[in-house]
Amino acid sequence: MLSKKIKVEDIEKFLSDHPDFFIEHPYLLNKLNFPLSKKNNNLEKKVISFKDWLINNLRSEKKGLIENAKHNYLTQKKIHEAVIEIMKKRNMKDFFLFINKKLPDFFKLEIVNLVCTKNELCKKYNLIFLETRDVDKIYKSKGHLVMDAVDNKSPIHNKLGKVVNSNAIFSLDLSLLKDFPFLFFGSKDRHFVSHRAYDLILFLSIMIQIKLKELS
Repeated sequence: MLSKKIKVEDIEKFLSDHPDFFIEHPYLLNKLNFPLSKKNNNLEKKVISFKDWLINNLRSEKKGLIENAKHNYLTQKKIHEAVIEIMKKRNMKDFFLFINKKLPDFFKLEIVNLVCTKNELCKKYNLIFLETRDVDKIYKSKGHLVMDAVDNKSPIHNKLGKVVNSNAIFSLDLSLLKDFPFLFFGSKDRHFVSHRAYDLILFLSIMIQIKLKELS
């Protein structure tokens, strides 16, 4: 009689259906080979136990979570400080000066600025000028935030005058601010590709929009 060939999928299904299998048959663990241990992102030649492999992986994941939480905490603190300063501004000149001169240094970015469709306003307040026809190629919907690598073909990219490799673009409410379609954040590294602190950047963008409406 021919024995039925066991597929990898069969083993996966069996172990999924019997999660306590190795607890009930621990002696089998000594007969199996497991992934190699990791050290400094390089695989060692030493084969480790399933328990040690699991602990190492959990430790690595925990480290990533801790680093991400630390980054979010520091970013949150900076954003709260920035919002307080933004809300103190009493005129357009001081407001735009803080946005496009102070915020980039504050967050270690190349650019933080507003896109405007009025050339005279752009010249007066050092904003990013963009034709209305180009706005339509980029604009999503009000309150929409995009964080990604820079699109070199984007109309905004041609107006920056600085090298940026990743950006965050917040679509402002055109029903409230018809001359200001976007808030733009640009970084020379891949800062915005990771989507770290997405909610915090969204919050900052909304606060900037509120203040801009108040001053308009």
